[in-house]
Amino acid sequence: MPKVSVIIPAYNTAPFIAETLDSVFGQTFCDFEVIVVNDGSPDTPDLEVALQPYTDRIHYLKQENRGVAGARNAAIRVAQGELLAFVDSDDIWMPGYLSAQVDFLDRNPHVCACIADVMLFGSCPEPTVRKMLKEGAGPVLNFEQILKREGGQIPSATVARRQRVVQVGMFDEQLRIAEDVEFCVRLCFPDKRMGYLGELLVKYRQRPGSLTDDPRRQKWSAAEINALRRLSQTLDLSEGHRKLLAKEIAAADAAFALSDAYHHLSENESERAAECLHEANTYYRDPRITATIICLNTFPRLTARLLNWRLKKRSGR
Repeated sequence: MPKVSVIIPAYNTAPFIAETLDSVFGQTFCDFEVIVVNDGSPDTPDLEVALQPYTDRIHYLKQENRGVAGARNAAIRVAQGELLAFVDSDDIWMPGYLSAQVDFLDRNPHVCACIADVMLFGSCPEPTVRKMLKEGAGPVLNFEQILKREGGQIPSATVARRQRVVQVGMFDEQLRIAEDVEFCVRLCFPDKRMGYLGELLVKYRQRPGSLTDDPRRQKWSAAEINALRRLSQTLDLSEGHRKLLAKEIAAADAAFALSDAYHHLSENESERAAECLHEANTYYRDPRITATIICLNTFPRLTARLLNWRLKKRSGR
């Protein structure tokens, strides 16, 4: 039985999957199996050509498109490993990734999963290191921290215990986006812990048209809010947990409305900007936002011009 089952869902990533597999087979830790799931990919002929050199080293599954959650679940059902290591088919592990993750989980049996830091690369102007937690953060996160999305929840940087993954019902196939956020919260509910390595061990690819390539992140933010709302249906929440979840949803709704307000300002849509600011301020209750709404309603053009100038100055443009 392998120690680790590496799970790779594949959809429209034929040009990248060989690089992903090379990074997996280049690991210093070698006790693993690899399961690639073709999730009804439209580039199946090219994908299977790319997989040809690896056929004797991978388990290859094909299914109709069920989304990334359905692809991962199909692999989990046949996985033999004690640990499940998820990696998307266009991302890259550094050679010591599995070794560091397995070592941490072996030394911390009370932890149900572990995450590492990533480097964003691809369509971004230059590679950028993304720390999952602030500098100096402790090595273990609790349920409340995961609910607040403090750990990043990037599947390609996550290794989890298979027993716990099966216990919580695997990934929610009703969610096509932000399924990883919802999954990590359930993984830790109500009193489990997630480890944090604090090491840069993963290269996370950004591609044109992908969710991570959207500078406004509107589609992702909406999906994240939907995933949080889904938790109120799937978890047996105490009154305290329900209040905590409601607070996080309200905060996410407010941040979404604030982002919309900035966008409407940039488009000189003062009335819509004021409406979004009002919606956001039901949560923030900030006198400065109240004053801005009054100014937008009274002097729309001048206020919009001043706010746009401030936004451009803040962003350095």
